[in-house]
Amino acid sequence: MIKKYIDTGRGRVYYWLNQPAVYKTTLMLTHGLTADHSLFDLQLDALNDIRIITWDMPLHGESRPYNDFSFIHAAQDMKQILDQEGIDSLVMAGQSAGGYAVQVFAHLYPHLLKGFIAIDSTPLGSHYYKRSETFWTDHYDAFAALLPYRCYCRLSANNAALHETAREAFYESLLRLGKADMLKAVRSIYRDFKKYDEVKFQCPVLLCLGDHDQVGYVPKYNQMWSQATGYQLCIIPDAGHNSNYDNAPYFNEVIIKFINQLTAGQEKGEAYGN
Repeated sequence: MIKKYIDTGRGRVYYWLNQPAVYKTTLMLTHGLTADHSLFDLQLDALNDIRIITWDMPLHGESRPYNDFSFIHAAQDMKQILDQEGIDSLVMAGQSAGGYAVQVFAHLYPHLLKGFIAIDSTPLGSHYYKRSETFWTDHYDAFAALLPYRCYCRLSANNAALHETAREAFYESLLRLGKADMLKAVRSIYRDFKKYDEVKFQCPVLLCLGDHDQVGYVPKYNQMWSQATGYQLCIIPDAGHNSNYDNAPYFNEVIIKFINQLTAGQEKGEAYGN
């Protein structure tokens, strides 16, 4: 993976991409809250005939410091990365809060998106959420601030992942982030995500959900999302909230199948209905 960056005016944002000689499509992968681009390490070798872009979302990883975060700005940063690479058509995947960034991108730039993969994410749109259910996110930073940071990192990693390798990977990304920047990211993202209406996708959508995901009401929201829209819901077995890392072999096969179907449909000139 080749490391690059863009200067956004709000901060420098880093991204990584491979350069396969022949590839089916481009896939941009966006990590969730308090993770970084390493969340997708187990996808890189398996998806070797796909041009892959990973990045550190603003306020995360190496994309710090960063001022004036919003998902609109994150989507604009993604567009700037694509413009820098000369990419005008791609598939995007977003894990957890990374899915919010992709949904806003899909609203702003629907003509660029060939497909969207939600990984243990939830839909934008306040009608999905009860006020009692968002109490936790509204006050999460206050609760998180009370804990010793290594204790917080361990609890968060154990909650997000089912298997020890996935837990350790997320734990290490949290340690790299540090407590002050963790709180800033949590505060910024949870304050912003409720500002957006539901996105009506103009491309195929696949919802992926770990069968042991126990973060908030994520399983409930995915069921509601699928039922309300008809989007396919794929359950990733033996996996938690970081399902792409917990059960990477299964997840990778799901992604390969989804992209193959997109490619086949485009070659035949077929329209796709969700």
